Amino acid sequence: MRRLKFHYQMELTFDRPVKEHHFVFRCLPMEDRQQNCYGLTCQIRPSGRLFVLTDGFGNRTCVGEAMEFHDSLQVEASGTVFVDRSRETAEAEDAHPLFRFASAYTVPDEGLCRYLEEADRGWNREVGGDYLMYLMNRLYEDFSYAPGTTDVTTTAAQALAGGQGVCQDYAHIFLAFCRLKGYPARYVAGMMEGEGATHAWVEVYTDGVWTGFDPTNNRLADDGYIKLSHGRDFGDCTVDKGCFKGFASQRQNIYVKVEE
Repeated sequence: MRRLKFHYQMELTFDRPVKEHHFVFRCLPMEDRQQNCYGLTCQIRPSGRLFVLTDGFGNRTCVGEAMEFHDSLQVEASGTVFVDRSRETAEAEDAHPLFRFASAYTVPDEGLCRYLEEADRGWNREVGGDYLMYLMNRLYEDFSYAPGTTDVTTTAAQALAGGQGVCQDYAHIFLAFCRLKGYPARYVAGMMEGEGATHAWVEVYTDGVWTGFDPTNNRLADDGYIKLSHGRDFGDCTVDKGCFKGFASQRQNIYVKVEE
């Protein structure tokens, strides 16, 4: 078990003022058998109404509005999380059938299926080892981390065809592989120990337990990971989503710090 302190900061800036801004933020850690949270806070500027609710996947969501004209919106969240990934999360309802099937970002195409078939030919059961670890390691070796080459609309099939992307793409590709092989798997958004931005990885349900796989870093998720949300894919775990009145484009900056 580890005790982690986190600070999350996000700023949306607009090229001209907007108003009647309604939003949903997923920036507070969820609570389960592996995570216990204390002293959680979430604040927005400019000030407005803000409610903490729970969505259908059990994720904490900060729902609010900023009605007056503004050219930026800042969100800050902080708190302490006790993390113990050695504790099993074997609740039967968590292995919902929807995690077995392709979702909007993970629909397989010929390229995904062909890659998986080639990977299976390279897997020698006589050698032993864990198949999912083998599959994650193969993806890590064949796929390149390259920020700016994909965006939030890129699917697993598109990312694999391009051969490069970011953590969201690694997660979607690995999700697609797991579901094609019959493993229930879900997308996870969260934070890692250190400084930077939010991160994405995958949880796979095997032998009655959810286990976290981080294909971006080719490792299992341990007690240095804080989970914000999980769902079928990125679409269920979007850090910020909203709408406003005004003819403006926006830019997002996120800063995360997690320390023991």
